[in-house]
Amino acid sequence: MLLLIAGMCALPAGPSFNPSRPFQHLLVVSLYLPALIIGFAHPGRWLEFARRPLMPMLLALFGWATVSLVWSNARRPADEFLRLLTVLLFLFAVVQGLGNDPRRQRGLLLCGAGVLTATAVAAMVKFALYSPAGDRLIGFGVMANANLIGAAMGAGILWLWPWRFQRTGHRLLKWLAMALMATSLLLTYSRSAWIALFTAVFVLLAVRRSERAWQRLVLLFAVALGVAIAAYPELTERGLSFRPQIFEYALGLIAQHPWLGWGLGASFTIPVEAGTGMFQVHTHNLFTQVAVELGLPGLLLWLAVWLGLGWRAWHFRQEPLGRVILGLWLFASVMVQFDLPHLIDSPRPGWLILWLPLALSLSLSPVAIKRRPVQ
Repeated sequence: MLLLIAGMCALPAGPSFNPSRPFQHLLVVSLYLPALIIGFAHPGRWLEFARRPLMPMLLALFGWATVSLVWSNARRPADEFLRLLTVLLFLFAVVQGLGNDPRRQRGLLLCGAGVLTATAVAAMVKFALYSPAGDRLIGFGVMANANLIGAAMGAGILWLWPWRFQRTGHRLLKWLAMALMATSLLLTYSRSAWIALFTAVFVLLAVRRSERAWQRLVLLFAVALGVAIAAYPELTERGLSFRPQIFEYALGLIAQHPWLGWGLGASFTIPVEAGTGMFQVHTHNLFTQVAVELGLPGLLLWLAVWLGLGWRAWHFRQEPLGRVILGLWLFASVMVQFDLPHLIDSPRPGWLILWLPLALSLSLSPVAIKRRPVQ
């Protein structure tokens, strides 16, 4: 699991920020193959995995996506099916590797945040020495894009936020790591990531219902206001980045094939400004992208999974892991309205805010927890 995160941060990427062959080979050896070996050695675990909360609906969604390859114009349908399989193996691997062990869950998230912190420092050093075009911080490999590294940094902050540490040195390290990741996120000028992180932290503080939480809430508003005022020229320079035009065109694509969709991995273009030749190959919105590819049945299945995940995260918000999942769910729910539109994709930062919280939720105890105020 840590190699997956480290590979995203450091290994080279292929075209369009897709994982390179070395990254894919690393994941085969360290993640997919071990998951398959465990599954074949203990076949009953597949059935137990399939019965976990939300999995029946997710398997139905994956089944529908597989069927849609029949009418999809995807260039390589086999690659689209393999992406589905790798997501499924990733979920299975998290459940088998972490199980219900809080120490393993915490260890993965803290070490993963450490890897992202080191990446943030390296990216900021590179940004200071070689400012990229557009003056927006980017990362390395599959994170060599402002929005992608912004998503990863937001995930890392939310992995650390709910955990408490007894030692002063550990608390200082936690806040230093979050400060470094937050600084790198600010330098991406990814407006979707900014708004998403603000929303997630706001809700996580609001559910605490303590005096210290309310003080931090006031501080959060003050910091957010200061950042917005300081960055106002840069934030407004890009306007709405053609998002309304893209959304309107996406609705037209959905209307053409509302029930079957265009098929998983379908290729299409969206003109964003008449006469300029500018176009997009996705809808910049996860939900419209799902509807375009998988039709309304696919969208309804995904909404059932995603809303179910949000409900489970809220139900377990008393627990640190539950708050991690809730924070990631809130962050992703906002950010995918504008960026990271692909649901079924190769291992990229979208996995850290979409599939990882779902995988972690599969390890939450099915026993209901008595609701009590979170301190």
